[in-house]
Amino acid sequence: MSKIAVAVFNRKGGVGKTTIAVILAQIALIRRNKVLAIDLDPSRNFSDALGFLKNYFNESLRIKDTLEDDDAGASEEWIVIDCPPSLSDASKNAIDFADIVVVPVRPDFFSLSNLGVMYQTAEKFGKEKAQLPLVKVGYDNSVMTKIANQLISERDYPVAEDLPLHKHIPYNITSGRIWSTGLMARSRQPFERLYEKIIKAVDKLNEGVFDINEVWTDRKEDETNDENV
Repeated sequence: MSKIAVAVFNRKGGVGKTTIAVILAQIALIRRNKVLAIDLDPSRNFSDALGFLKNYFNESLRIKDTLEDDDAGASEEWIVIDCPPSLSDASKNAIDFADIVVVPVRPDFFSLSNLGVMYQTAEKFGKEKAQLPLVKVGYDNSVMTKIANQLISERDYPVAEDLPLHKHIPYNITSGRIWSTGLMARSRQPFERLYEKIIKAVDKLNEGVFDINEVWTDRKEDETNDENV
């Protein structure tokens, strides 16, 4: 597996950004990777959530609150960056640094309205659009979801995964548990699938054969809607 640097970013807060960052970091740790967690969000929720489990993962987890040029040479296999909910210098540096920038979006206009600016910024750093895939969070059968899906399709935004809302996940994270405690395998699948797709995407980038159709798909057949909140 290639070394992986992934940032999680959206200019809007409350879309699941930190939750996804925590889950990706924990999956990497559970699969016996060393993880460097970089918390650029002033709320420091990413640091707190992982800090609860620092003793459990011991030397496999390193947490810091700044992104530096020499982090590219870090010994960890995974670098996970939680960005602030603004296109600040810190977020721009993270977009430039990361191999993949995961962009959580809810089915509302506020989390979708500024995506164009984000992609324009990423393009200035030489990032392809497919390196900033959307992750749809809590999309259901509502009218707003249908409108949001239509907007995403019309603008040809890449979509990596469709994640359900699950009441156990925020409870687990805020109470110092592993994110998947109490979840059935079916409920874990979309999150684990996102993790695997990121690995595949970085491998393709390193091979110089990055093809959006081979990496990101918008699969919904395994989505778990029961227990949604």
